[in-house]
Amino acid sequence: MSNLKVAVLMNGFTSPNTPMIRDSFISALEAAASSIDSFETPTIDFYDPIVAQIHPDLSAYDLIVLSGGTVDPMGSDPWVLKLQTYLNTTVAEHPKQKIVGICWGHQTTSVSFGGKVGNMDGPEIGVHQITLTPEGKKMFPFAQDGKLNIHEFHRREIKSPAKGFVPLAEGSQSFINEANTIITFQGHPELNAALAKNFVETTPAYMGLDDEKKAGLVASAGLEHDGVKIWERILRWVKE
Repeated sequence: MSNLKVAVLMNGFTSPNTPMIRDSFISALEAAASSIDSFETPTIDFYDPIVAQIHPDLSAYDLIVLSGGTVDPMGSDPWVLKLQTYLNTTVAEHPKQKIVGICWGHQTTSVSFGGKVGNMDGPEIGVHQITLTPEGKKMFPFAQDGKLNIHEFHRREIKSPAKGFVPLAEGSQSFINEANTIITFQGHPELNAALAKNFVETTPAYMGLDDEKKAGLVASAGLEHDGVKIWERILRWVKE
């Protein structure tokens, strides 16, 4: 198969974790590609939609990835509204473009197409098991017993899904649009144990974690997960 071109929009403010986040995407995608026969390593470019507010030229990429972030996707930050307009324009003018939304990207994609996002009672952090729907089992046939293990790190969730999006997992954890061009995950298939542990140890105060809770979550961050398998399926899906 030919080399895929991937654009990742980095939707989190620049921090000491930013280089590790970039590396986690590169490592996960390269590992996924290496597990597919005759699949070349993807070319990955990163974009800053927050300060530079530059979005990818769709003619240059096979896959657009929306990363995690911390800003309220229901808010009115100019860069968020600009990104949501970009998503709507992409779907309207480039209907075959494949898009993946992760965590904040999952949420803002939903908001862009009419969904609602709100705060949870408490954060969801660490490797969690999500239960697939019948559609999800078709999309991820490798999932044992119809479940996926995936890193989570969020305090908001989709309260009302966007119209035209089909759940791939229970609890608004994953969706695919009816056109089969957008897949989103509340979890982080790109995260590895080292980065997840670093996230926990540097968790902002608004997450409400004390040292005892953090210690337990650091252990959870090291559990086995299906991130690379999920990316392998995504790479195959882009080619479908």
